[in-house]
Amino acid sequence: MRSLRIGALWVSTSFRAAPLLMVIATVLVALRAVAAPAQTFGISLLVEGLTADRSATITAGIAIIVGGLAVSFLGDVVAWPVQVTAEERMAGRVHADLLDVTTGIPGLTQHERADVSDRLEFVRERAWKMGVGSEVLLWLFGTVTNTVTVLSLLGSVHPVLLLLPLLGMSRVWSAYQGNMREQQAHEDTMPQERLADRLIEIAKDPRTGLEVRVFGLRRVLLERITALQAERFRLLVAAARWSGKVDGGVRLLFGLLYAAAVVWIVIRARNGQQTAGDVVLVLLLAPQVDQMTGGIAQNVYWIGEVVRSFSRYDWLREYAKANSWRRSRTPAPRRLTTGIELRDVGFAYPGAESAVLSGVNLTVPAGSAVALVGENGAGKTTLVKLLARMYDPTSGQILVDGVDLSTIEPGSWRAGMAAGFQDFVKFELIAREVVGIGDVGRMGDVTAVQAAVRRGGAESVVAGLPRGLDTQLGKKFTDGVELSGGQWQRFALARAFMREKPMLLLLDEPTAALDPEAEHRLYEQYATAARDAAAETGGITVLVSHRFSTVRMADLIVVMHHGRIEEVGSHEELLAAGGRYAELFELQARAYR
Repeated sequence: MRSLRIGALWVSTSFRAAPLLMVIATVLVALRAVAAPAQTFGISLLVEGLTADRSATITAGIAIIVGGLAVSFLGDVVAWPVQVTAEERMAGRVHADLLDVTTGIPGLTQHERADVSDRLEFVRERAWKMGVGSEVLLWLFGTVTNTVTVLSLLGSVHPVLLLLPLLGMSRVWSAYQGNMREQQAHEDTMPQERLADRLIEIAKDPRTGLEVRVFGLRRVLLERITALQAERFRLLVAAARWSGKVDGGVRLLFGLLYAAAVVWIVIRARNGQQTAGDVVLVLLLAPQVDQMTGGIAQNVYWIGEVVRSFSRYDWLREYAKANSWRRSRTPAPRRLTTGIELRDVGFAYPGAESAVLSGVNLTVPAGSAVALVGENGAGKTTLVKLLARMYDPTSGQILVDGVDLSTIEPGSWRAGMAAGFQDFVKFELIAREVVGIGDVGRMGDVTAVQAAVRRGGAESVVAGLPRGLDTQLGKKFTDGVELSGGQWQRFALARAFMREKPMLLLLDEPTAALDPEAEHRLYEQYATAARDAAAETGGITVLVSHRFSTVRMADLIVVMHHGRIEEVGSHEELLAAGGRYAELFELQARAYR
């Protein structure tokens, strides 16, 4: 069943990419596949007509030869550009489909599991092999057509000769086995390849260059990369040697058998059991049979690669389908009326031995601002990810106005959300796009982008750019401008302001690269925006920060410790309680003093 599904996926993807071109190419491939053996048959008829002095046979032979030449000429002129164009369309379709499928997975689980990450990386790296799928499909169809034609001609001479192409298929078997051995070696060494590639990136990336040189990591990186590549090459070379031995032995056996068949048909002709045309036909078909089986043997690698690539693509589609949260169909509310409630929420990352969150109970009223505080590893960022529904809790529930968040359509929920993160992305786009993607629907609204820049405190950064908001960011591009860490963060903050009145605003230390004074000013703007959103949408603001001078403006402060909530209350209440919050606040205040 899965094999049929993979085959159907291969064919449908090829024809969806360029339907008309694929139909034209298929017809041309079939004609070209028949042309060569047909010309051989025409030559045998010509020889028979000349030896027997039959003009009708001579005429038929010449007509077939000329027709074959015409088809070959037409195919050479038209088929190649048609196939190249179809292949380019196929490559574009494959990459678009892969992007659509991978970005369509609503959660982040696939990024947390090493086994899934390895397979996803393999799919992406080998995607170009699916891109040549249309070419391989056409070649396969042409080979089948050519094989049927050659078998028919050999069978017309003597049925025993049909065994020769079948014996030649042993080369296909040997090539397939060798290819499987080599492919398995590639898959077995994928972890080493990924690690080596990552270390190479570290070695050449300007962002890591400072620490590489300060800590003298050059030799360590080189030795590690060399060791990983040596291990890979050892396994790959062993597989290649095994493949060469098997394929060489099979080819030698096939060559000897075909030579014996040619001698046998000549002896039969001398005894009057075959005609001169039969001898010519077998002699001329011999190199075609060898070419046919050799071509299959050589291209079985590509057939195998395309099949395996589409097999992985099929796995990815099935994985995406299984993790698509298809049952989450409830639309997100347009306005929060009661708020968000966490009931005995627990969460463990895929493959982790221990839970990051356990027994979390919390009620956040609509229209409130809540701050999450605690030491590193307390579970603050994980809680933010659960609220954004990047994951579902492994136990317990998150309720939005009494509705389980796991039943709400994720795209609908995130459409009413805005966020700023410490680990923000440096989108190397045009400056206005870097901000505008915070609300894709208003990305082209210059007024909205300028307002977000103003609220995010990025006006001074834009003013220093040579072409303002039309400046290309990133030194990788011609005339691109590189920004400092703080400047990139200003753009990330402005991006978070694009959605003016979100129902959920998540701020996970988005100002870590800014000084305390600048951070405080920005959070005052966030507080103003949060109050506006709260009045209109019942919006909730969730703030993660280590600076207590900032979190004190929150309506509710949640103190987390080892994945649990230890204290909840206002700044004044928590100070009066004299618990962990009061202790942490005093430590930070003492440091400032």
